[in-house]
Amino acid sequence: MTTVTRIINVIPPQVWILIGALVALALALGAGSRLVALRARRLARQRRQLLDDVGLLQAALLPVLPGRLGPVGTSAAYRPASGPGAGGDFYDVFALGDGQLAVIVGDVSGHGREALPHTSLVRFTLRTYLEAGLSPRSVLQTAAPVLERQLGDSFATVVLATYHPRDRILTYACAGHPPPVVSGTRSIVPITVCSSPPIGAGQATGTRQTVVSLPGRSLACFYTDGVIEARVGGELFGARRLERTLAELGGDATASVLLDRVAGESDRHSDDMAACLLRVEGEPYAPTVLVEELELDRREAARDRAEQFLLAGGVDPGEIGEVIRSVHTAVARHGGVVLGLHLGDGPPEVALRQHNVALLHPSVRETARAL
Repeated sequence: MTTVTRIINVIPPQVWILIGALVALALALGAGSRLVALRARRLARQRRQLLDDVGLLQAALLPVLPGRLGPVGTSAAYRPASGPGAGGDFYDVFALGDGQLAVIVGDVSGHGREALPHTSLVRFTLRTYLEAGLSPRSVLQTAAPVLERQLGDSFATVVLATYHPRDRILTYACAGHPPPVVSGTRSIVPITVCSSPPIGAGQATGTRQTVVSLPGRSLACFYTDGVIEARVGGELFGARRLERTLAELGGDATASVLLDRVAGESDRHSDDMAACLLRVEGEPYAPTVLVEELELDRREAARDRAEQFLLAGGVDPGEIGEVIRSVHTAVARHGGVVLGLHLGDGPPEVALRQHNVALLHPSVRETARAL
């Protein structure tokens, strides 16, 4: 005690003042850091509550699907983003009056509560035109100008589809949206060149359509880009990984199980995820792409889109020049033409027809002679 007392007595008063100031500073910093931590926790809690509110609002706008619509098994699921990208995805699956089924899956730009009115607008507008009996491609062409005036600076990517259970034919059209994954004993490989732009992008859309035959047991998965853009390490989840995941799930594949699997395998998903699955029963026959269509007007015909489309479809390069001349003749006469590729076991057949008019020509040579 005597030694400690002597040490204290020899410490100059200025040092005691400095020590006191340091202690006061330490206490102030401690109190400040505690306030910062409390504020950070409060902001995190408010952020979680906001995202939950957006998720609840989004889910309230999405329909609850029955387990089956006629002979087709259906499922749909939605997962809000784990970051500020929540709000914007939508889906719908419903029966049409002629016995067909219709599917709508899309994503509206913008996030949070401000995106929700646009999701409702786009979804119900597209549904109205599908219920009126228009084909998916015609719905996009008809609805896009109407929606573009109301979306303002926003835009929407969508995929529309109809399925005819009796003929087992799936027809879909995309506007800036990834095509569905269609699998059975194998997966189809659709032509994705010359894809149509999103609704609201300031360009004509609804120029592409694909017709697929589902003769046997098949699964069609419609999804938003948040699914394939989830991050796994430094990579995107990707469409190929999505195909493998669906194959691994097999008979247990539902939209909810699929999104849970994607979320479990990814490090984060900074955008909403939505998925709709159609399950068709039958024998183990592979799905096939029957027809790929591209509509061309005078402006589009002047570009090289037709040539890209034909090359991607496997048309003999030696015949493409003849087809392009026929396209230009048809466009000059009618103002626009639908260029169709009929795919099968042999070489693709090329057909030209006017918009919403029956097929005019079954082959390249007959097309050239007729036009």
